[in-house]
Amino acid sequence: MILIVESGSTKADWILADPRGVQLSFTSKGWNLGLLKESEMNSRVPKLSQLIPFANKILEIHFYAPGVALEASVICFKKVLENTFKNAIIHIESDMLAAARSVYKQTPLFVSILGTGSNTAFYDGKVLLQNTPSLGYILGDEGSGSCLGKELLKAYLYKTLPNDLYLSFSKLHAISKEKALESTYILPNPNRFFAAYVPFLVAHRNHLFIESLIKIQFESYIKTHLLSNRSIHDYSVAFVGSVAFLFQDLIRSLCTKHQIKVSSFCQYPLNGLCNYHLILP
Repeated sequence: MILIVESGSTKADWILADPRGVQLSFTSKGWNLGLLKESEMNSRVPKLSQLIPFANKILEIHFYAPGVALEASVICFKKVLENTFKNAIIHIESDMLAAARSVYKQTPLFVSILGTGSNTAFYDGKVLLQNTPSLGYILGDEGSGSCLGKELLKAYLYKTLPNDLYLSFSKLHAISKEKALESTYILPNPNRFFAAYVPFLVAHRNHLFIESLIKIQFESYIKTHLLSNRSIHDYSVAFVGSVAFLFQDLIRSLCTKHQIKVSSFCQYPLNGLCNYHLILP
């Protein structure tokens, strides 16, 4: 059996398959290996009760997640998986490679992730090349859900939201400065905390203030991660992730403005990954 996991910071999609087809699929909390401590890895894997009956039958695992640039975290997580899935050959790869493999159609292209975080790379079917590094939710993640949510929360706390938006936000998400600071600087997963406000942006996307906020962040992403590539106008860009999918009309409009060709928008990369691993040799 083969286990394929496509994880972002917020959620992870799991598929267990054998030659007969998909035997199990489910969704869990996300796994950002750059943010998870070893103790949390050790406690979470055994709780995947759906997989325990198949643990000894799984012979191959492809686990895609953010945070794999931290080698020590990858080594630690691999050991945790090996303790449960003792017969499996385990491959831990980046969420960027997952996105690239899921949308690749035999033609080289740029692949952009816009989900809880953001990232871009060029992919030719074999090699993944990054011109601009991913700096995470504190230094980077331009245009991502965490960045968009953070800007919205700042506007709320600074009271620069228009009155109608301020009232709407207060009814749904009334939050004190103290609670916001605690969630940002003390509690785990602040990137997920920020990204949780994206649905409010989606619901009010036609408001001029919200539209401007989103445009500014997407323009920053395009300038930093797309236009910085000299060959950006020679290839198309495939966008992957929920934020890209939900705001695809705005992204497509901005890309047209900058003469960037868009090939597709993919909300869920797992289907493409299944095709890659279960069909390709």
